[in-house]
Amino acid sequence: MKQYKFAILITTFTLILIGLLLLSYQSPAQENDQTITQNQGYRSVQSMEKSVVMKEDTVQLDQAIKQQELTEDVMLDKLEAFINIFLQDIDLEYKVRGISTKAELIEQSTEIVSQEALQPYVDFYFEEVDNGLYVVPTELPPWFVPGNPYEMTQLDNGNVVIEQENEIELYGRYRVRIEFSAQENWRIVKIEHPPANGERLDLI
Repeated sequence: MKQYKFAILITTFTLILIGLLLLSYQSPAQENDQTITQNQGYRSVQSMEKSVVMKEDTVQLDQAIKQQELTEDVMLDKLEAFINIFLQDIDLEYKVRGISTKAELIEQSTEIVSQEALQPYVDFYFEEVDNGLYVVPTELPPWFVPGNPYEMTQLDNGNVVIEQENEIELYGRYRVRIEFSAQENWRIVKIEHPPANGERLDLI
């Protein structure tokens, strides 16, 4: 009888031990499955985030490229603003109202044209004296004529050069070459008057 009870006890203990072993085996497996599922979800989220970032970068790049394009409207606005520099409000003695020096005039025009490009024109078309700034009575400089054909060239540094040849009664035939800076919101940075039909005019 004692042997029978002992056998039952041994059998019961063995079954409990086997059950514990099975539970301990299943628990890591379940944890591994959960870990794999979590990793897959995390990788999926990472992939989605990367996709969103790539799309945002692409949109920003497209916007940057569009911003770097010199449109004809922007070009014409800059060219008109440049020539308006010489159409200052003056009195009967050609004294400029509201501006006293050449430096002040150039400072007010920095968004349109660089100082290096504007300085020769200011020196030619304006005279600065003790009591103020005066316009030298003369014709406007030969300039870009809207509506006439022109050539547009993009340089390696991103700048754009506009070149146009015109013929008017006052100046005859002339050529003007204007460079716009892509890095300076399309400010005019260089103005040249190369020879037209083999002739050079001393325009300024």
